[in-house]
Amino acid sequence: MTLKQDDFEYAGLNSRDDLQVEMGNVVLPSAPAMAEQVTDIPAMYGNQFNGMDFTSRTISIPVSIYCADNQDRFNQVMHNLSGLLLSDDPSDNGKEYPLIFGFEPKVTYWGHITAISDSAPINPGMYDMTLTITFVQSDPRATLPQVEKPLNGDLNTITVDGTAQTAPVIQVIPKRDLKYIGFSLNGGQFGLGPETPDDQANAIQPDVKVIDDPIASMAMWTNDANAIGGIKTDDKCHYQGSADINSNTTVMKVAYVNGRKDFGKMPTKQLDGTWVGPTYRYTGMTNALTNYRVRAGLHHMRYSGVHNGRAMGKAQFSLLDASGNTIGRFVIGDHMQGGKTYVALQLCKPGSTFDDDNHKTLYWGNGPSGAFANKRDKKVKIKTRTTTKTVTKKSRSKRGKVTKKSIKKTVNKYVTAVNREERDCLTNAWVFMDLTKSGNVYKWELHQYSLYDGQPYRNKNKYLIASGRWVDTNNEYESALGGFGQTFLKQPIAEDIDNVGYMAPYMALTDLQVWQHNQPQSNEPTYITNVGEEIVMDCETDTVTVNGRLVSPVWSTDYPQLIPGVNRLTMVGDLDDAQMTLKYLPKLL
Repeated sequence: MTLKQDDFEYAGLNSRDDLQVEMGNVVLPSAPAMAEQVTDIPAMYGNQFNGMDFTSRTISIPVSIYCADNQDRFNQVMHNLSGLLLSDDPSDNGKEYPLIFGFEPKVTYWGHITAISDSAPINPGMYDMTLTITFVQSDPRATLPQVEKPLNGDLNTITVDGTAQTAPVIQVIPKRDLKYIGFSLNGGQFGLGPETPDDQANAIQPDVKVIDDPIASMAMWTNDANAIGGIKTDDKCHYQGSADINSNTTVMKVAYVNGRKDFGKMPTKQLDGTWVGPTYRYTGMTNALTNYRVRAGLHHMRYSGVHNGRAMGKAQFSLLDASGNTIGRFVIGDHMQGGKTYVALQLCKPGSTFDDDNHKTLYWGNGPSGAFANKRDKKVKIKTRTTTKTVTKKSRSKRGKVTKKSIKKTVNKYVTAVNREERDCLTNAWVFMDLTKSGNVYKWELHQYSLYDGQPYRNKNKYLIASGRWVDTNNEYESALGGFGQTFLKQPIAEDIDNVGYMAPYMALTDLQVWQHNQPQSNEPTYITNVGEEIVMDCETDTVTVNGRLVSPVWSTDYPQLIPGVNRLTMVGDLDDAQMTLKYLPKLL
């Protein structure tokens, strides 16, 4: 929506349409609050100046409410104003939101509301009022729209708008394996990998890629009964139905047959807790790997609604040995009656069904507790059938004699089920598993990604971000990696027996990458990344990620900043033909 000259927008709320107020003249402060830091030194003429503290900036926004003589209308507007601008949710503490004025729509101020003043009447006896909204920026700088600029592998001249320094974020997708990468900017340096030419020359490659499958074809997958016989999961299951590829997004998902997801034939009489759905085995791995690294993504979404929320799905990516037996799994699944969704990462001995003692759980959980929401359980009536019963209808004749007549009446039969209405960060989630086996040491990471921009989330209080290390001291899980399986299951519910329409959970496998892992010695320099892996050097958060994983060591002279005006940025590393992009937000003091 285009803002009018005398409107503002806060946290996506329009002042006129959502808050129902009219903005007055806003006078922007000349500067943030400042405090001089000095030290008195005895016998010194004057004092020692230690610098300035630049703290928050306060913007006062005068607004008017016009309700004439309608007190009810005024009360409603005030309740609405407070309810939209303020929050009593503890999870909202510490959040700041964007503020944009119609008179400078390209400038964004990030901050929080600290006060809403008492209203003062414009006309005595009427409910036309003025009040002031106080907005405070903890970081007093405002931002202009984000700039994205392609970079080359040598000197780049960057002209930056604004009046304040800003942090560069450089995204690189290399066309070859990299030993090191970095950049110099305005006298500062920042990079990743071995620093010296000798170390760079002697760097070894810890992970050699053997599979890079974007899941764009079913050519490498089979659902032959003999091939999938060793793929195991917990609980009872029956493999049936089919999967296919969504060519628009290159993912494997449950196929549609006759307009419905093909989980196979549903039960018609009773439920026994058996999971049903398609299972496939990957045939594109030719050599078993004793030491390996595997990365794969699963997307799971349970739909909302009375019946949809009760549906249960389980998407499982299985690690197999050379004989096709399960030796590990990464799974996203649902609990009964709309319970919260879980993620599991487990290892197992060949033949285990994960219901015995022959497995090791690396992770089992629902993500952060702050992302969990639980509505009141709802009772759901499900029509099971229609039947006819005979009833006796009585009537009285004019002479007072009672007569009886038998008639047939159609009635509906129902069963009552429960919808628990539980939701967590995994109810609609795209999660990547990254598992490395080096001898008897397992390192793992589970990281939730954004479905909107494809980037990994950073907030551990809202999204699943977990990692760990486990040593198999007794070498119980030493089977070599020989292949993979993909399973999409749903558990039939009463709606299936009674033919009540609902949407089964969406489940998809989104990516598969495999490396042969070569464990370097502690003092050996190593390659930092393989061809095609995204590197993000972020001077705003002071981090470097490779394919979403935080990495170190990072070498730097602080974190270089872009300054207003002309900047010279030089990239270093084997970056010929690499795709490189600089992103930054110009800032205003």
